[in-house]
Amino acid sequence: MNKYDIILDVCKTQNFTKTAQNLNYSQSAVSQAIKAFETEMGFPLFKRTNSGVKLLPVAQNVIQSLEMMKRAQENLSHLSDAMTKSEYGTVRIGSFFSFAVTYLPGILKDFSDQHPHIKFDIFTGNQDEIYTKLSNGDIDVAFTSKDSVLEFNFEEVIKDEFMAVLPIDHELSSSSSISIHDYKNMTYILSGEKFNFEIGNIINALQIHPDHKLEIYDEMVALKMIEAGFGVGIFSKFFLDSIPNHANVLIRPFKEHYYRSLVIATNDTYYTSASANVFLSHIKNWAKNFTY
Repeated sequence: MNKYDIILDVCKTQNFTKTAQNLNYSQSAVSQAIKAFETEMGFPLFKRTNSGVKLLPVAQNVIQSLEMMKRAQENLSHLSDAMTKSEYGTVRIGSFFSFAVTYLPGILKDFSDQHPHIKFDIFTGNQDEIYTKLSNGDIDVAFTSKDSVLEFNFEEVIKDEFMAVLPIDHELSSSSSISIHDYKNMTYILSGEKFNFEIGNIINALQIHPDHKLEIYDEMVALKMIEAGFGVGIFSKFFLDSIPNHANVLIRPFKEHYYRSLVIATNDTYYTSASANVFLSHIKNWAKNFTY
């Protein structure tokens, strides 16, 4: 409690005695606080009457300023609580779509049952977008691919296999597995991460340069294009499992078996709130017990 609280309360009660009772001060302490502030300002705020006090017109702007200062002080206090008290605040999460729809709901439900006052701000995007958010400190925790966050702290959650995806009537439909080298002579549908990160590393290392006629940001749209016969693609098993029956396509493992690591990543460059640290501890514990 400070002198500003005293002045604002006197403005409401118009009585030193009532304010003293409200704030658990003596009447003389309230009177002295008002007098000291009036001396500091150089003019009186209140007109003394037989029944109490009345705010002078010249003091209206002063009261408005004090109310703004009080709100700002309360906001700062809320921000402090959000950053330092583990049971309050907002955890900012960046995630792949597939992880967000498959596992995140259950994780957040379990966590919220234990920590009901913590809120969440969830962003879904591709690896580039999640990397940018994490780099800029716009998210606290990222669920993404290891190759996109090598400069940050990360912990592996899932080993995710890449799968060949072809039209249902493709000439290789009778094969139980597909060689990555077969893609050399096929039309490839670029989607999501295009030839960046793990898929790009695989293709570039093998010096395979498939022809591509379509570039599609949305992976689900890309699947429908493959279904329509425009070409073939490479998708993660984790993503395909998250959208069963979305498209009538052929899904086969590669004979060579290629994988990526899905990780939990954080950026230590930025201060992490207490609530985010509690969530991070929870998610790491979940990862230890996770089986796919």
